[in-house]
Amino acid sequence: MVSKIPALKEVERKKKKLILRYTDSKEYEISYHKLRVACPCASCSPKRDDKETLEEFKKLIESFKFEKPSVTPVGNYALSFSWSKGCSNGIYTFERLYKLANGQDPDDGKPYTHGVW
Repeated sequence: MVSKIPALKEVERKKKKLILRYTDSKEYEISYHKLRVACPCASCSPKRDDKETLEEFKKLIESFKFEKPSVTPVGNYALSFSWSKGCSNGIYTFERLYKLANGQDPDDGKPYTHGVW
């Protein structure tokens, strides 16, 4: 678990990446491809559990036409992203986004098992 993270104050959708701006004046980027691979939903998460399924999952995502997702806040703790093709079910907590933006494993190296890591 990440220790105290700064508050997310702004999200900007660029052509190929998401820009996250925080209250500590730091700015981070996450490519849309990386964002989709890290989808936390129950359908996508198990696909990251082993190398073979992860590679297949990445190829599937790469086959989708490039697009910027729409972004919707989920309460005061997360964002959801909507795509015209592929999964739009994941709820990305601010902690998960911060980990992704900082190059950390948002799953903390744990496999997905029945709705939890």
